[in-house]
Amino acid sequence: MTDTESHQFWLTCKLDAGMFSDEVAVTYPASDHWQKSVFVPKKCVRGDESGETGEVRVTVLIRDGKRYAVLPSSQCDIVKVDESDLRA
Repeated sequence: MTDTESHQFWLTCKLDAGMFSDEVAVTYPASDHWQKSVFVPKKCVRGDESGETGEVRVTVLIRDGKRYAVLPSSQCDIVKVDESDLRA
C-alpha cells in the first residue's frame, strides 16, 4: 500500500454567491469544463463572489503522485486538481 500525504492549500476556483449569506458557491476548475460545484462556508474563501476567480481553502491529498483536494463542503467533496491551481 502506498503512503498518503495531506497538506493545506488555497485552490484557485470560481466564486459565486451562495444560497445563504454565510456561504459561497465554489466551482473547480475556474474555467473550461468543471468537475464540481459546491457550497462552502464564506470563511473558507478569498475573493469576490461575483463569478470571478478566487480561492478556497482545501486539504490536498497526494496519492500515487496524483493530487486531490477535499473541499470544505458539507459532504467533503473531493476533486482531482492540477498542481498549478494550488497556492501555499
